[in-house]
Amino acid sequence: MTVSRLAAPLFAAASGLALLAAHPPVGWWWLTFLHPPLLIAALWADCSDETPRRPWVRAAWIGGVTGIVAFGPMLSWLIVAPAGVLGWSLLVLVQAAWFAVLGVVLRWVLDHRLLPLLAATIYTGVEAWRGIVPLNGFEWGGLAYAHVEGSWMLPLARILGGRGITFLVVLIGIAAAVAVRVVVHHLREHGARAMEGGFSSARLPIALLVTGLLASILITIEAPPEEGTLDVLAVQGHDIRQWEETVPDRPLHVTTNMRDETIAAIGDGPRPDLTIWPESSIDQDPTTDRGRRLAPLVEDAVDVAGELLAGATMDAENAADERYITALRFDGAFAEEERYVKRRLVPFGEYIPARPLLEWFPPLEQVPRDALPGREPQQLTTSEGVRLAVVICFETLFTDVSRQNVMAGDEPAQLLLSLTNDASFGDTAEPAQHLAQVRLRAVETGRWAVHAALSGASAFVDPDGNVYDATPLFEVASIRRDVPLVTAVTPYLVVGDVVGWVTRLALLGLVLAVGIGAWRNGRSATNGSG
Repeated sequence: MTVSRLAAPLFAAASGLALLAAHPPVGWWWLTFLHPPLLIAALWADCSDETPRRPWVRAAWIGGVTGIVAFGPMLSWLIVAPAGVLGWSLLVLVQAAWFAVLGVVLRWVLDHRLLPLLAATIYTGVEAWRGIVPLNGFEWGGLAYAHVEGSWMLPLARILGGRGITFLVVLIGIAAAVAVRVVVHHLREHGARAMEGGFSSARLPIALLVTGLLASILITIEAPPEEGTLDVLAVQGHDIRQWEETVPDRPLHVTTNMRDETIAAIGDGPRPDLTIWPESSIDQDPTTDRGRRLAPLVEDAVDVAGELLAGATMDAENAADERYITALRFDGAFAEEERYVKRRLVPFGEYIPARPLLEWFPPLEQVPRDALPGREPQQLTTSEGVRLAVVICFETLFTDVSRQNVMAGDEPAQLLLSLTNDASFGDTAEPAQHLAQVRLRAVETGRWAVHAALSGASAFVDPDGNVYDATPLFEVASIRRDVPLVTAVTPYLVVGDVVGWVTRLALLGLVLAVGIGAWRNGRSATNGSG
């Protein structure tokens, strides 16, 4: 193997490691600026090979190596979940396939003078498509999520959203790499005395680098003003590490913990304005015979808390086969006032796509009933008129769900609530990675967020992405705070994910243009040989 052939996979692996280490549990966000240039360096190294056989296949392989190195460890929390090794392997392969596509498309533009701008468009477009395809998509490990750990770029999400951060990170990183490459090449050709000429040759990538840096600093606004507060109590009650111990009736155990901690947290003091129970706090429909034993526990909590928003699994009309994943609002009595139904469901976790064709597969027995999605964006409203936008579990991953729920009413929601379970993922990095998504959604929407996790980490998040009162994992705990409310909107709430949709369309256009060009070149070659 030539040096260049060895360098390509090494650069690709380094690119994957940079993406991995940028996210929790390491959290070195600045490595996001190295991840795209290292991938480009892998493609450059491959192009220097003197035997250019099947370049597109090798480009796909290079991208796939990056994806596997990054997402294999990043998604390893799936192994301890019901999905197991098989679910983890399939999801990692899907993410690696997207990075293979990324490698191929980047290979097409590798020699273009506007490489930094094109690469930023391609990378952001692939990330945006990865967020919706296949089966709702899975944009875990998006570059912007790493930037909640203190990056100066985070505030621009209020205007351009998380994908605006992705675009500028790739533009800055690759522009710097191209500039260095051009200068080094010039010095090799003309010697150290030609330094000035080297910088002159790199004027375009340097200009793009400076433009990207200035944009990352200047495209920002302050968070919207706060108007009043809401006294919020968030309770977590799942203390069962499934690999250490079991309980005979887990739903009863968890709901009992939730009831007891709610009563203890309020005590003889004043009631909170709103008490929040996370997803699956009521894991069987308490209005049915199957879940009726949970009803007195919920009723006790409502009597003490007054207003309760609880994550609950509710039976659908065909209760034997279907269910809803909901957030129910109770107001002083055990009677449902409102409900939010989860809109974006997790395939093979909450429902089985094409179940009649796949039900023979034994691991799918762990999902005996399909969840049905909510159809419309929705707000909930407290008895005092405070407007709430709710997202459940991995809906935090879909920026359009948070935005649409905030904007669903006649007036924008004033507070963002994230209800999740996460107990299946054990003591892994998943809760921290999940919380990073909530932090970015808080910045985009300009609202405080309450992240209520059944097994932790629960936390309050301000509109700058800062975390308060985070709880430990697998401990019965509660947190309480006067949470500021926000009525004004950010530019991102008004216009939505413009960067995502523009780059999606641009990526399709680029692929189409290159495909047509290749087809014409093939026809010309055929006619010429004839």
